[in-house]
Amino acid sequence: MCAPDANLNDVKVQGLEINGGGDRVRTAIVPFDALEALSEHDGIERIVSSHLLRPCLDEARSSVRLDSFQHDSRLTGKDVLIGVIDSGVDSKHPAFQGRIERIWDQTLSGSGVPEGHYGLELKGSKLTQSRDTDGHGTHVSGICTGADAAFRGVAPEARLVMVKTNFLDNGITDGVQYIFRLGRELGLPAVVNLSLGGHSDSHDGTDALSLAIDDETGPGRIVCCAAGNEGSDDIHARVDVHGTAVRSVPCIPSIKGRRRDFMLNGWYSASNEFEVAVASPSGRATEFQAIRSPGETPAVTHELPDGLVEIATQPSTSLNSDRNFFVIVHPERRAANSPLLPTWQLLVRGTSGSDRGHADVWILDSSGDARLGGPLTSDDMKIGSPGCCSSAITVAAYASRTSWVDIDGEDQEATWLRLDDIADFSSEGPLRDGGKKPDVTAPGAMVVASLSRDSEPDRFLTLDTEHVALQGTSMACPFMAGLCALLLQRDNDLDPVRVKKILKTHSAIPRNASTQFDRKWGFGLIDAADL
Repeated sequence: MCAPDANLNDVKVQGLEINGGGDRVRTAIVPFDALEALSEHDGIERIVSSHLLRPCLDEARSSVRLDSFQHDSRLTGKDVLIGVIDSGVDSKHPAFQGRIERIWDQTLSGSGVPEGHYGLELKGSKLTQSRDTDGHGTHVSGICTGADAAFRGVAPEARLVMVKTNFLDNGITDGVQYIFRLGRELGLPAVVNLSLGGHSDSHDGTDALSLAIDDETGPGRIVCCAAGNEGSDDIHARVDVHGTAVRSVPCIPSIKGRRRDFMLNGWYSASNEFEVAVASPSGRATEFQAIRSPGETPAVTHELPDGLVEIATQPSTSLNSDRNFFVIVHPERRAANSPLLPTWQLLVRGTSGSDRGHADVWILDSSGDARLGGPLTSDDMKIGSPGCCSSAITVAAYASRTSWVDIDGEDQEATWLRLDDIADFSSEGPLRDGGKKPDVTAPGAMVVASLSRDSEPDRFLTLDTEHVALQGTSMACPFMAGLCALLLQRDNDLDPVRVKKILKTHSAIPRNASTQFDRKWGFGLIDAADL
């Protein structure tokens, strides 16, 4: 290290080569005999020897014995297409050089592709027109198929297609179809990575996006989905209904007390007839609203002193025969000096004394702050679409790293994680119909991978100008997608059923002799050594 304006050209020692570039930090080849002369220069503040660095995914790879598998099998993902539907990719990052087939940027103006006549398809020198200002997609892509000098993803020779999505269900559906079409045209098996999700669906795999994925997958076509990151959040409640007795679920739209709209998504059996209402923080409530008759508008708007409430009560849906109610609350802005959080109440009851059953309810908002309260909250059923898709491989997150050194040379530690254990934030199953999700667990915290130069991550998470450490089932999912690419390289015709059988056979919950399904781990942490 040296003063920013230091001129080191006057250090004349045989064999000394000071490299160009740098300001306070400069690199050089320094013969041992030149150390004294260099250290005495007025501009020099500190001389540090170089250190051998390891690939930044080493903890994740070693924790599931991936290196052993790849050493023996020689599989790299060559001639397999990995499609990532996400926030975009930094096409200039060295991790992806020469291997990005296409980018379909759904956020740019253009004529689109056959699967959707919007956005702009890019290839070759035009790839740089699409940017990843969020950084999520670049990081995800690096995990599944990164291949630069400092980092090796799971399938470093796979070919990459990025769909920079608008994050709407239809855009994601179009993206899945687009990637699999490209795979067919190129004659390559394909894996699609979906590190995204929501809770506006029925949580049983019968939503439109999940069904579309079921339609698209098959031999040589695999989809991997993140389980979700709500494991520590009170977003789900099971409301047991006993006749006309009113059951109440507290709803907090924002833990920070801000005015923010929130939604409630409720599902229950078609054998029941429930009615719902909403009570505001001031104690005023809407009328109870029963199932609307065919021909009636299913949604009714109710005006309360604390805000507007829209309640939609529908008869059975055509997809799963169950009944759904959906509530949107638009709270009024509360006084800045109000000492209490604005707690609303969802009220549910049967329409007759003999009505017995339960409703599952999820709360959601644009920021992820909204929470449910009270004794009816439940630590299960937190995997929404597309993770609930039956054909998808749904992945939970495991903590393979809890410490790192940031770009400023400071030691950092994820004190909220337990090393070599499931991450608390990883969303639990099962599905609302009892379906076993997640399927398996993979490394998802803290995983170091590619950093988009157009993004601005927290500095303490940044290792250098090209890599960042992040956590989430969003990170575990591409690890599994890369692993699936290796399996498809070995057998191009593997379908979701066979892939799941292979993965489950080689998965186990650490320190647990049981091979049964666990709502947090699925069938356990993948062990890649003998795949």
